[in-house]
Amino acid sequence: MSEDFQQDLQGLGLLESEAQVYLTLVRNGSMSASAIASAVGAARSSVYPTLNSLLERGWVEAGAGYGSRFSAVPPEQALSSFVSREKESLVHREKLARRLIERLSSVVEPGEPGIEEFIQVIRNPRAVGERFERLELEAERTIEVFVKAPVLNRSGNPVQEKVLRRGVSIRSLYERAIIDVPEVKPYLSQWLTQGEEARIYEGELPHKLAIFDRQTVLVHLTMPGDQMRTLFIRHPELALSLGMLFDSLWNDSTPLTSSVGSPTPKTSSAPKNGQTNSEGRIRISRLKGKAAQRPPS
Repeated sequence: MSEDFQQDLQGLGLLESEAQVYLTLVRNGSMSASAIASAVGAARSSVYPTLNSLLERGWVEAGAGYGSRFSAVPPEQALSSFVSREKESLVHREKLARRLIERLSSVVEPGEPGIEEFIQVIRNPRAVGERFERLELEAERTIEVFVKAPVLNRSGNPVQEKVLRRGVSIRSLYERAIIDVPEVKPYLSQWLTQGEEARIYEGELPHKLAIFDRQTVLVHLTMPGDQMRTLFIRHPELALSLGMLFDSLWNDSTPLTSSVGSPTPKTSSAPKNGQTNSEGRIRISRLKGKAAQRPPS
């Protein structure tokens, strides 16, 4: 309990030695400096500076004359006075702070925005995923994505569903090699049903890319030594240029159906049941030959 009192007093701003002396006087009543020093286990010469500090701050009272005794100001009185002084001090500092804000603001030179406001390098995959989700939620019009390995585990990507409900257009261009990976295949039909537009690119996409509102970009780069870095770039002109690249590859890609998440089938002249064209032609020729040899009825 004694330690709790001391910690609380120190929390109010008293030094450890001041809290010890005040508590000693509260428990024992009026005491001489020598008796206080003995009670707290300190030299008498070190007790006087502590007593003077407590006297100035209204925690302790002293009798008149040399060798007088010291006594604690009753806690209710001492603490009430302390709180009042702190309030006055706080009001004074608030006024001083307001004056400084006005005066210092007038002399601040507007600085040029640093490059870090436009470009950030993100090294941690988890941080990349968190940034991607935040940018999804901030998007107002469009999100365009190149999807290629490595794929962060999207676990159904519930954030995307919220974004689509707000009317944001999401277009995803998938490399053919990525369609069957476990981070994509189980969820693809769900994403398409929710409203994601998707196409398959038969070649190799240049890099992972996400463009938000043609204003902001996340681009994934492979560095020397197979290190991965993701750049966050807030630059409308660059985003527009990369958007033109996205549009070009999008137009050269195959749409995915919304029902099964597979490429839209193209018409084909190939025979059914695995029959090759040459086999079909041979069979037709034989039938014609038999028909020519059959006598008329």
